[in-house]
Amino acid sequence: MSKFYSHSMFNLKAVVAVLLWGLASLVLADEPAGRLIDSPYEAVEARAIELVVSASGDVVGVRGEGCPGCPSSSLLPAGELIVEAGGRRVQVSELDTFDGRPGVIHIHRPTGMAHRVSFTGIVSSGGDEQ
Repeated sequence: MSKFYSHSMFNLKAVVAVLLWGLASLVLADEPAGRLIDSPYEAVEARAIELVVSASGDVVGVRGEGCPGCPSSSLLPAGELIVEAGGRRVQVSELDTFDGRPGVIHIHRPTGMAHRVSFTGIVSSGGDEQ
């Protein structure tokens, strides 16, 4: 009987050890290996983007159609608005050529302003598609 009892105790200890090991690994799995950075910027896709340009050539508004993630259909641009297509910055003289094209609007969440506009599917002179 004592032989049966010792085998049962060994099996019980083994089961408890495995359960504790599994519980410990579940607890440790909840903690990420590194901290993710909570960025104040959010990128949202728009089916069509229109840049509103003043007479002096400054972008004074960004309108996004088909943009469910946009806080409103018309956004104010940040002071240092970046407009890019095909991996390069777009010059003021060529802004009107991109009106109505799909793209991504990068919004600074605390202010709600457009920080960057990236027109997608534009092939740059190097052959890269953005």
